[in-house]
Amino acid sequence: MFIDTHCHLNFPQYDTDQAMVIGNAKKAGVKQFINPGVDLFSSLQAVNLAKKHVGVIFAAVGIHPYEAQHDPDVRELEKIIIETMKKRGNEPSPLVAIGECGLDYHQYSGEQALGKKDKQKRLFAEQLELALKYDLPVIFHCRDGYDDFFDVLDSLPSQPRGVIHCFSGGLQEVRQAQKREFFVGFDGNVTYSKHLQSIIPSIPLSMILLETDSPYLTPAPHRGSRNEPKYIPLIATEIARLHGVSVKKVEEATTANARTLFQIS
Repeated sequence: MFIDTHCHLNFPQYDTDQAMVIGNAKKAGVKQFINPGVDLFSSLQAVNLAKKHVGVIFAAVGIHPYEAQHDPDVRELEKIIIETMKKRGNEPSPLVAIGECGLDYHQYSGEQALGKKDKQKRLFAEQLELALKYDLPVIFHCRDGYDDFFDVLDSLPSQPRGVIHCFSGGLQEVRQAQKREFFVGFDGNVTYSKHLQSIIPSIPLSMILLETDSPYLTPAPHRGSRNEPKYIPLIATEIARLHGVSVKKVEEATTANARTLFQIS
């Protein structure tokens, strides 16, 4: 089986056919899903969706760096964590991670934006502290900000577990991730990004997670249409090609990695 370790099934793009999207993914061999939040509202939605699909969909709660401009209150996020982690009999916890959170400087291209970047760094650090406090892994979001990303991590008393979602760095960033025992997530853009295709052969399968970021980043040959978790096998096939191994080997390795990080069975 495959696990889609990053998809937004609670987003409006699936309002009319969410159940069908989940069913189609299962038919394609994608049997479990990690659904991260990007703000307080979507984090609550992710938790509620996970409660409806126990053991199949799991939630992460977090605040995307683009939300930093709105000065969100991370204490409200902690309330969601506390409430969700309450014991529910023998059922697995619907909450398995903090995220997605991190830094995204892409929106500041061409401007200094130091104050805005500082807001993002503070928001990121506050969520990392929650991850350490509640012993949860982190789904990291990082775009065009890797130097500051690793600096924030190095300012912590200890390192959280985690995955760099939709990895876009180079081999230097791979080494930094490897040193911290982070996983790296790859999405549909591996099917068309020459940069990713050039670095993936150098990344051990023991570091890799599969994710779609649905409804975004649709893989070839379906670019231009809504992405869905059912396309995970296309991502696995491309990674298998680049590594010169079978799709089955990629499936087994990435599923084991996801279970290790998120503590799911």
